[in-house]
Amino acid sequence: MLRNLYMACSHIATIVLSVILLAGCSTTPVGVKPVAMDSGYEQIDRCALNSDTYSSSTAAVLYRHDLLTLYEDMPNACLLQLHNLACEDQRDDAPFALAELCFLLGKEGHEDQVDGHELKAKNYFAASAAYAYVFLARLQRHDTTAAFDRRFRIACDLYNRSLGYLIAQHQGPATVAREQLWLPVGSIRLKIGFTDLPQPLSDYINVLAADRFQVKGLSVRNRIAGLGSPLVLVSKRKSESGAVPVGFSATVFLRIHGELADFTKGTLTSELEVYSPTSPNVLSVDDRTIPLERDITTSIAYTLNDPIYWKIDLALFRFGKSDFTPGIYQPHPSKPGQIPVVWVHGTMSSPVWWAEMWNTLMADSVLREHYQHWFYLYDSGKPVVQSFLHLRKSIDDYVKQRDPEGKDPALRQIVVIGHSQGGLLTKATAVKTESDQLIKAVTGKTLNELELSPEEEKLLRSYTDFRPLPEVKRVVFLATPHRGSFLANGITRRVVKWFISLPRHSVQATAELMRIIPRKSKVAIAATSLDSMSPKNPGLLALAEIPVSPPIKAHSIIAIKGDDLPPEGDDGVVEYKSAHIAGVESELVVRSSHSCQSKPKTIEEVRRILLEHLKAWDNAKEIKNADKH
Repeated sequence: MLRNLYMACSHIATIVLSVILLAGCSTTPVGVKPVAMDSGYEQIDRCALNSDTYSSSTAAVLYRHDLLTLYEDMPNACLLQLHNLACEDQRDDAPFALAELCFLLGKEGHEDQVDGHELKAKNYFAASAAYAYVFLARLQRHDTTAAFDRRFRIACDLYNRSLGYLIAQHQGPATVAREQLWLPVGSIRLKIGFTDLPQPLSDYINVLAADRFQVKGLSVRNRIAGLGSPLVLVSKRKSESGAVPVGFSATVFLRIHGELADFTKGTLTSELEVYSPTSPNVLSVDDRTIPLERDITTSIAYTLNDPIYWKIDLALFRFGKSDFTPGIYQPHPSKPGQIPVVWVHGTMSSPVWWAEMWNTLMADSVLREHYQHWFYLYDSGKPVVQSFLHLRKSIDDYVKQRDPEGKDPALRQIVVIGHSQGGLLTKATAVKTESDQLIKAVTGKTLNELELSPEEEKLLRSYTDFRPLPEVKRVVFLATPHRGSFLANGITRRVVKWFISLPRHSVQATAELMRIIPRKSKVAIAATSLDSMSPKNPGLLALAEIPVSPPIKAHSIIAIKGDDLPPEGDDGVVEYKSAHIAGVESELVVRSSHSCQSKPKTIEEVRRILLEHLKAWDNAKEIKNADKH
């Protein structure tokens, strides 16, 4: 019986022990827990950039040197001790940990005193950028596979963001360079080094970190990866009502001279270098090529954030005036050797409607390096023929102003791109017309038959006798009503005449023409742009049959809504039959309404054309150089 009792107790003990062991297996001190894929990456990718703590790489360094608790209790004491250890230890991970911990303290707004010097966020960010620079230099010297190191990618962003925060807190590199910045270990004095800006930093009213802004209204925020912190340099552009802000993009780069020992010795020096958009996309650091970080979009969006730019179109069309004088505006500084692209907007429009196109094309490094952008602003309500003259004169004057001695051949390789009515203006830069062609189409008579005085004939020739602009080498037509728009009917034109108030000089010019051309003309002289674009305007129809003059190249991009196939279809404003002309190098149909400038296919086609133009010019230069030899 005792034996049976013993066996029973033993069996119970075995069961209890098994239960205890099984329970223990479900709560092991070390183990794993299945989670969703994204949750796993939250732990893998966690760092000071995306959380309120440091990465596992920094945790490993703190653990190795038994500094986990010290960092929590006395962060600056921890940084000093880790810095001293890093001077003795040639492994790469300590400078990385220092960069991340300093960034974290800066982000937290930590304040402290070290050796009698007050440390605030800007001091920690300066230290983070310096340590990240040292880490990246070390890693690239020691490891040819550095680009695949997770710490390398984090360190690039630590450097860029710390520099951006530092600039933001000082409102520009110039103010940062005026003081000595104390660090958790030692200090650093920053001075302005290389800059290729078109004017001194002090001339800009503000210098802002591009990272401070979110962009709205554009499909893509174009960011080019590299080192450096993108800036928005703010200047003022004069308008009739005062001055409005204009943003230019640039990149600031902090070049550190020294190693970890120089922090402690106080011999650490540095230079702040500021690069314009026309700078090369790379720079040299310790015989290595480093790409520059670029933010192409923010400066565009910053400028267009002012409501005044979005009132230009109606102000010009309705009242014949705006806060800006009609003419060519260049939003970004350029350098010699860049080919101008002249953008010509349409009716009741303005240059702001090219923003999507411009933003996308500027992201292409080849186009950004070889092209500059000129935006033409004009009163789209006045008769088209008057805008013909104004555009031609604006281009000619602007080229002479930029290059009076004719030393830059790139300024004689201009590409003009026009949308809608702007396409008609564009064609006027690239055709050869004889006065009799257009005058006879309108009046049924030749110039001789009109029996004009010398003064009258001279005036009439100025409006009808064109030669291709020698600076223009290629034109692109977007949704252009070469044979008029079916919306420019009688009722629409009467409404528009009530809506708009043309400037006095435009009315006077129209009146002079009406006095010259007899009443028996086939049509009345166009009083507005919609009169000019009537499908019944014989002058417009005659111009449509005049080809673009060789060697100028022409391209058409035509919009069609719906599923119609050419020659049928329209974009809601212009029929395919009106937009199609013979003699172009290429014609692309895009499925779109009339405002097709922002459509991806339109932008890609313009990119293709600009690359083709650049290639043709390069080939021409090679042939010319070969002939010289």
